[in-house]
Amino acid sequence: MIDYFGITTIDGIFSSKFLLFAMIASVLNTVLGTFMARKFFQIFQQNGYTQAGYVKWTFKLDNIYITRLGMVVMLSALAYVLVCTAFSFFENSWTAYLSFVFYLGFCISYIASDFRRKSKSRLVFTSRMIRLYATFSVLYFILTVLLIFGAQAIGFLAKDNVSFVNIRFGVICLTPLFVPLVIMLAGLVISPYEKAHSKKYVVRCKRTLEEAKGLIKIGITGSFGKTSVKEILKTILSVKYKVLATPASYNTPMGICKSVKRYDGTYDVFIAEMGARNQGDIKEVASIVSPNYGIITGVTNQHLETFSTVENIINTKYELVDCMKDGTVVFSTNNLNAFAMAQRAKEENRLKVVTAGVTGEIIPTVFADDLKCLPTGSSFTLRLGDEEIRCSTVLIGKHNVSNICLAAALAYEMGMTKEEIAEG
Repeated sequence: MIDYFGITTIDGIFSSKFLLFAMIASVLNTVLGTFMARKFFQIFQQNGYTQAGYVKWTFKLDNIYITRLGMVVMLSALAYVLVCTAFSFFENSWTAYLSFVFYLGFCISYIASDFRRKSKSRLVFTSRMIRLYATFSVLYFILTVLLIFGAQAIGFLAKDNVSFVNIRFGVICLTPLFVPLVIMLAGLVISPYEKAHSKKYVVRCKRTLEEAKGLIKIGITGSFGKTSVKEILKTILSVKYKVLATPASYNTPMGICKSVKRYDGTYDVFIAEMGARNQGDIKEVASIVSPNYGIITGVTNQHLETFSTVENIINTKYELVDCMKDGTVVFSTNNLNAFAMAQRAKEENRLKVVTAGVTGEIIPTVFADDLKCLPTGSSFTLRLGDEEIRCSTVLIGKHNVSNICLAAALAYEMGMTKEEIAEG
């Protein structure tokens, strides 16, 4: 495999021994590549499998993951060259295999370090992610095979250069740098199938919701607190209604579609959490659900790397309001951006606007005061227009009470009594 002694034609260099080495090395390298790609897959998924957001994150100047991949490549290539050169006086090929031990070690160190790093979000192995992973693995395997075969062929053409011949398979050490690019390519390869696949589910989901006569549909969005408000609202509404809600953080079009698959005709309410990392994301989800009610929890500079400005984030969250033909929207007064959005909605005069939150400088429609926080929970007086009731919860903190006010305000608009809300 290492030398070309006695070989006179280029096709003779691809011996069975070489083919065995190429296959084993390619499989092992693909396994390493799939583990090293974990963070990049996570970012690709968080960006809704879109290339723009992923590319922007991947190629930003201070991306520590790209830097670390570069370090793995540099150290591995250097170690490979040094070991091969140091033992070049041996006629046996074992030195070439030994040199890969360092590459293996550096890759494993990268993987171990990656898994130790804590992240707010985690990679979810949905059906789409599994298809993307499989496509990536095939492409990465093909890339490795091509590099090995190319190195073998070039080595034959330059067989008089002993130094090059000895280190030619060190090209494998360069492959980690291709990880982000191969993910992009894998995304492009399966994109036509995914678009057709998604469209089929969206059409089915829309039809299910349209045919669900009497089903109350609620959309919840914001830069923070979406999942908390959704779970609180679900608990409160469950006192009176049978409620179906998107689980965990299923806030994408496919997450909504998967949730609606559970609809069996017996539910009274469907709550959809709506997330966004790019402009137009809320519009896409809201057009599927067509909500009668909405909640906007607040807007901060979260995901500023994909939105560029806070104004873009505000306009994206406001897409929920834009997509509602009628109904009621609840805005938080504990976030100035949300309160400004409420004023904007009032000026448009299309929907009923309700404000809610813990009392402060701004007095909302529904609010909590006399707040007392203990290690075992919180208690407060919930004021619903002219009505009030003392409430308690195991949740701790002003932010949780603010979330409760948003949920309580919507429940009140849906006809629940103050006693039912307090019970919930």
